[in-house]
Amino acid sequence: MPVLTLLSRRLALSALALFFAFASGTFVARAQAPERVRCAERPTAIGSELYADNMRWCVESVLHDRGLEPLSFTALEVAPDGTLFATRPLSGAVMAIRDTDGDQLPDAMETFADGLTTPNGLAYHDGYLYVSGGANIYRISPTGAVDIIVDDLPSGAGFWTGGLAIGSDGRLYVALGAPCSSCEFEERERGAIHSMNLDGSDRQIVATGFRQPADVAFYRDQLWTLDSAPYEAGRHARDELNRVAPGGWYGFPHCIGAGENHIASADVDCADSVSPVMRFGSGAVPISLAAFPHDALPGTEDTLIVVLSGEPRQIDFVGYKVIMITLDEDNQPLGSTILIPYRYNSLRQAYLPYRGEGLYWQRFILVSESGFGIYPQQPLAVAVDPRGWIYISLTGGRIIALRPRRSVEAPADRYPIWTPMNPNFDPAAAPESFEDAN
Repeated sequence: MPVLTLLSRRLALSALALFFAFASGTFVARAQAPERVRCAERPTAIGSELYADNMRWCVESVLHDRGLEPLSFTALEVAPDGTLFATRPLSGAVMAIRDTDGDQLPDAMETFADGLTTPNGLAYHDGYLYVSGGANIYRISPTGAVDIIVDDLPSGAGFWTGGLAIGSDGRLYVALGAPCSSCEFEERERGAIHSMNLDGSDRQIVATGFRQPADVAFYRDQLWTLDSAPYEAGRHARDELNRVAPGGWYGFPHCIGAGENHIASADVDCADSVSPVMRFGSGAVPISLAAFPHDALPGTEDTLIVVLSGEPRQIDFVGYKVIMITLDEDNQPLGSTILIPYRYNSLRQAYLPYRGEGLYWQRFILVSESGFGIYPQQPLAVAVDPRGWIYISLTGGRIIALRPRRSVEAPADRYPIWTPMNPNFDPAAAPESFEDAN
C-alpha cells in the first residue's frame, strides 16, 4: 500500500470518528467511511469463488468453519458496537463474533450463551439480546447471563420457532410455524405471529394462517414476514412476502398462495385471506429478511432484503440467492435485484420488475451450475449493521459480508438497461426487453 498523504490521514481520522459515532448510536449514516485499503488488497476479500457485483460491493469472508454443523448460523443480529451474533440451533448456542484486528470486520468467534433450546431467532435491544427457541424466549445480558422470559410457546412437531423483532411500540414480536407441512390443525397459536411486552407478559396473537413464517422484521415501521408453500403443492403454489395486518388470516392450511394462483379447500373462501405483497416461485423458500434503510449505493435506498434459501429436492434453482426488493410509496413491489450470487451480464439479474406473478429468474441457472453460485450450500440469514454493511450466513459454517464501495459510478456497459442502480430510473418506463420477464 502506498504511503498515506496528509489528505488520506485526515480521511482515516474521519473514518475512525464515524466508526465510533456508529458504535455509540449517535449518528445515522449515509454509507460507510471511505476505504483505506482497496477491496482486492484485503486478505478477507472473496474473488471469483462467489460471483457478486464487485463493482458495487466488496464481498468478504467473516468466517468459514467447515467443521460446524450444516445448519449453523440460522439467524444473525448486529449490536451497535459491531458485534455480530449468530445462532447455532443444533448446538443450543449463540455465538458472538467480534473484530479483534481493527479492520472493522468481525473475525473472532466465541460462545456467548449455550444450553439453549434450538435458538433460531435474534433481536438486540437496549443492551440485551433476545433469543427465540423452542418453547422459550431468552433475554441475555451483556455479560452473558441468561434469563428465560417465556417458557410456554407452543412448539414441538412441525416448524421451528421463528424470528424475533422489536417494534417502535416497545413490544417483542415472534413468529411461530405450523405443526405440520400441509394438514388441518386446531392450535390457533401455531402458524401465527405473537407480540408481548419485553418481559414476556401480555402475550397476544397478532395474525394467523401461516405455514412457515421463518422471520419477522420491521420495515417502514410496519411488521413484515415470509411464508412458503409446501413442496408437495407443486408449481401452482407460490412462496410469499407478507405485510402483517393485525387480526389478519393468511390462508394456511386451506389457501396456499392466496390470490390469482391458489390452491383452496372446498369449504373455505380464500377471499377472506390476506393476499401476499409479493410472490416468489415455488421452491424459493424465503427464510430471512431485513430492512435496508440506507442510501449506501444508488438503487439501495429504503429497500428490503430477503433470503431465498431454496428447496434441495427441487431441480430448478429458484432459491439459493439473496435479493433486494424495491417498493413504492404504497408498499407495492416494483421489482428486485439479486445481491448474491451475481452475474453482471445477465440483464434479468440486474433488475427484475415485479408483475404480480412468482419470480423465477429463469436465466440464472448457469451461475449455480458452473459452481460460482451459492448452490449446493444454502443461504440462511441476513443482518444489516448501522453502516449499511450486509452480513449473510450460508450452510456449511460460513458467514460473508457485503460492504458498500466507497463510491460507485456505474458505467453504461455495466448497467446498460433501466434499473434502480441508475439514480434517475423511472419505474413507469420499463423497457420492452423485460416484457417477458415472468
